[in-house]
Amino acid sequence: MATTRLGDIFVADYYQTLEPVNSPEKTAVYESGIITRNPALDAVAMNGQGTATISYWQDLNADEAPNVSTDNPDDRGAVGKATQGNMKARTLFLNKGYGVADLTAELANTEPMQHIRNRFGTYWNRQWQRYTLGAARGIIASNIANNGSDMIVDAGADVDAEAFIDAAFTAGDAADQFSALGVHSAVMKRMAKLDLIEYLRDSEGRIILATYLGKPIFMDDSLTYASGQYMSMFFGSGAFGYGVGSPHMPVELDRDPAGGNGGGAEVLWERQTYLIHPAGFSWAGGEDPNASPTPAAMANAANWTRVFDRKQVPFAAVILSLIHISEPTRQAEI
Repeated sequence: MATTRLGDIFVADYYQTLEPVNSPEKTAVYESGIITRNPALDAVAMNGQGTATISYWQDLNADEAPNVSTDNPDDRGAVGKATQGNMKARTLFLNKGYGVADLTAELANTEPMQHIRNRFGTYWNRQWQRYTLGAARGIIASNIANNGSDMIVDAGADVDAEAFIDAAFTAGDAADQFSALGVHSAVMKRMAKLDLIEYLRDSEGRIILATYLGKPIFMDDSLTYASGQYMSMFFGSGAFGYGVGSPHMPVELDRDPAGGNGGGAEVLWERQTYLIHPAGFSWAGGEDPNASPTPAAMANAANWTRVFDRKQVPFAAVILSLIHISEPTRQAEI
């Protein structure tokens, strides 16, 4: 069992000066607002099943012409019908424990367990971002394999305005559904040098928001794709939904008096039942329906099938090569 031991802490004359060194890993994608809580997904996450079916009503078919009224009482008007579709979603049943030996806390004159409690929320947010990006990579791969890349623009190593505009307009007249763009810092740097980014400033000239095509743009170095590529993504509201379940024992402290050779030890456990699902796609994984997938499994093209029309999916991506991008020789025009 892994625990926080004396060798894992900084030993100095004044233990009370011990401060946490937090990871530089950002969760800008998860915190950008593109992931929204959905009551229907809450219900799925709470039903105790690893894989569940979500039913939805299809829109009325506008290709069915209306009846032309007549004065003949024997003419019977054609009647249309509302139909249902369905998609499958996969629930995550996850847990994590961190252990501390009592002697560690005593000699350090600090509370490592309190630090663990304080950081657990950030730990889970980073996990949810990993799963969200796994799902994003998976639906990109599925779109390339099964839908003719109708949501994706492969721009090679050429960062310019056209690639992003082309990606947005893969949704046709639904292109205005996109509300944000996420990019890697290397792509952001290139866009800034090409003057593609506009900045909103406050009354004192401080930047309060970076925008592209009038949409907020955020930066996160987790936005990479397989085989050495950057992944820039347009998102609309509800591009990813999430639901929260209720583990039988969400938080538990396991106290072991005999641990540390009698010095005492404890492990703090947290359990999460969670569901992250991309809009318009159905989980197609054929493995054990009760086994929670990993982010790598979420990134597998074979595990996703699109069930919505392209215009109904609030997601588009630009794939860029990770090779060195040359300095701009001209200013791009939008």
